[in-house]
Amino acid sequence: MSSLDQGKIEAVKEALKELKAGLPLEDVKRRLMATISPDEIPLIEQQLIKEGAALDDLLKLCDLHLALSKDRLAERKLEEVPEGHPLKLLVEENKLILKLNETLSLYLKTLASEGVKEELTAKTLEVAEKLYAALRLHYRKVQMLLFPYLERLGIYAVPRVLWGREHEAIVKLRKLR
Repeated sequence: MSSLDQGKIEAVKEALKELKAGLPLEDVKRRLMATISPDEIPLIEQQLIKEGAALDDLLKLCDLHLALSKDRLAERKLEEVPEGHPLKLLVEENKLILKLNETLSLYLKTLASEGVKEELTAKTLEVAEKLYAALRLHYRKVQMLLFPYLERLGIYAVPRVLWGREHEAIVKLRKLR
């Protein structure tokens, strides 16, 4: 790594410290955007793994990476990808998971404000079960279709972070069961 790259790694480490200290993600993002492009984050993640970074740090870095990339990702379309292509199917599954998550969140907020009601509780659990099943299936596909190829290329940060995210999501959903 060149000294410039090392400087970027140090900037990311500093950003992680700021996030741990409770600074708002948007503030950290704004400062970091001046020196690092979203495309450099996966390379920095790889280096941090080599240095023994904790999974919690990688998950925070993933949040930061998403914040840095969000606008650019929103503009991208998968028009060149044919219908039925596994990538397009994974994106569609991801959209379904986001909708189920929003629905579950609304039910939980309603339960919190109106108290436990049998019908509302049943619907909440039904949505939680659907979300749990969709997440498990989606993550298994990603792990089987993408991770082996990434790991063969020496890319370990992305699978490691995504496994961490899966674990977090599954643990939260199990609490509802």
